[in-house]
Amino acid sequence: MRDGTGKVVYVGKAVDLQARVSQYFHKAGDPRPFVALLSGILERIDTVVTSNEKEALILENELIKKHRPPFNVLLRDDKTYLYLRIDTSDDFPRLELVRRRKSDKALYFGPFASASSVRSTHAMVNRHFGLRTCPDTQFRNRSRPCLECQMGRCLGPCAGGATAEQYRQRVDAVVMFLKGRYEDVRRRLGERMLEAAEAENFEEAARLRDQAKAIQTALVRQAVVLSSTNDTDVIGVARSGDCVTFAVLRFEGGVLTERVPLAMDGVVAPLEEVADSVLLQYYGRAPVPAEVLVPADGFEGLTALAEVLSIRSGHQVKVRTASKGPLGDAVRIAQLNAQQLLVEHLAKGEVRGRSAVRLAELLGLGRPPERIEGYDLSTFQADEPVGSMVVFVDGRAEKRAWRTFAVRLEEGPGDVGFLREVLKRRFTRALEEGQQMPDLIMLDGGEAQLRAAMDVMNALHIDIPMVGLAKSRVIGKGHGPATHSPERLVIQARGTGVREGAAAFGRIEVETIVPPQNDPGLHLLMRVRDEAHRFAVTFHRRRRGRKERGSVLDDIPGLGRIRRTALLRHFGSVAALRAADLVMLKAVPGMPGPVAEAVFSKIHG
Repeated sequence: MRDGTGKVVYVGKAVDLQARVSQYFHKAGDPRPFVALLSGILERIDTVVTSNEKEALILENELIKKHRPPFNVLLRDDKTYLYLRIDTSDDFPRLELVRRRKSDKALYFGPFASASSVRSTHAMVNRHFGLRTCPDTQFRNRSRPCLECQMGRCLGPCAGGATAEQYRQRVDAVVMFLKGRYEDVRRRLGERMLEAAEAENFEEAARLRDQAKAIQTALVRQAVVLSSTNDTDVIGVARSGDCVTFAVLRFEGGVLTERVPLAMDGVVAPLEEVADSVLLQYYGRAPVPAEVLVPADGFEGLTALAEVLSIRSGHQVKVRTASKGPLGDAVRIAQLNAQQLLVEHLAKGEVRGRSAVRLAELLGLGRPPERIEGYDLSTFQADEPVGSMVVFVDGRAEKRAWRTFAVRLEEGPGDVGFLREVLKRRFTRALEEGQQMPDLIMLDGGEAQLRAAMDVMNALHIDIPMVGLAKSRVIGKGHGPATHSPERLVIQARGTGVREGAAAFGRIEVETIVPPQNDPGLHLLMRVRDEAHRFAVTFHRRRRGRKERGSVLDDIPGLGRIRRTALLRHFGSVAALRAADLVMLKAVPGMPGPVAEAVFSKIHG
């Protein structure tokens, strides 16, 4: 897609290009924000027909790299990633830390997202395997052993301390170690240690023993080991709004060696459209393993992706899903890592600020809301109804300000009555004590809840913007995944947003808007809603648990632990206590008349 100046603004692919492109010109066809702007941007569409999905995937990737269109996913630069490099064609190579992979004959290990981790590995290898650390120019011009050699941390090949063959043994051990073949390294070290001991070279045997212990220590730090010895990458993905994070768990020789994080903002396309492009861009700079495992949801075109990666790497690559067994467990771990990366990414100030700005645009607010209060209710068959209030400040949970409410049925039964009571108690107290007011109130519910909240706020003469968030629900089940309704926002009618319908409740007009489901403002409200729901359900379960474990003698005014124990000892059992009349209760030693009457009233209603 090109704009009026001929600049490429979007590159896409599809098996059925006509069906895909036609979505851009239907009102409800494509939810991405840039689609609504196409009428003012788009000048023409150029098409290229390929013979299969593999060619389309390659072409899409090349065009994105060439034109860098603003509406496509572009991975951030990899200048922060580190690699370990060793040139095995040299007689006396050294292990180096580099930022870029070059098209040479050297071996590269990485990329490593954690600089401290790779530097620790680099130092450990140099310390225990005895490779040289000096630059090539210094190595060629040195004739005396350096300090590293005198400390026993280098073989000293520059001063004739080791032959090329002896040094090559160390290099082979380092390569096997970095490839994850730890057992082979330990076995070789054990054999060499025994040989040195038999030759009565005990100093060499002790040094080899220390190397084996260091490797064992490094192995203990590995948390996950696969049964397969193939190099495998396991991909996890998580999304919230326009933020998408990928976690690439790299297994070398079946052992987890690194987690590579990928975080992107402004991703408005469905995940199925961008996931394969993200992986293709990532493997344009990272080593391609023998197998790539991906979640069952969010990826398509795996066969084409496997063919492209096989061509690029020069060896067979499998790209598949896994849901059971050890491989399925590895995928779930990758998903947990991706979710954690998403939480960390959403906590960044610029991401939270963007979500608040978008929310203000979505609701027609004058400025982005700083303090958002979310309200939800929880009950089970009208038993022990409770309410919750959660507070988010600048997009971050302010848990010290969270509150729970035990509903007293002051405003009538039902969710609407419960909500009226919660809001009335919260804001009446806020007015009396001068507490901070929110910039936005979020209600878990639809039009009825919004109307009830407006009635309460009008009665208290408080003017605060409010929005009801109606959950997505299953609207159709058949073959394949269930069909869900979109998340909907219910607001006081202002003529903003995509209007789905309007309803009038007395003097209050409300309307329902359906925002783009990947909108960061919507997802900010969804996070508030989910926390309010979790907080209310937790409080409700705690109260019901106390009730189920409680006694008929609980919560009686004046009846504490000592008097309750005295009652049970006097009558012997609760059954005998129930059979007693009021006179018998008053006759219990130490039992005042009013307390006895309260006990009788509680037992007999």
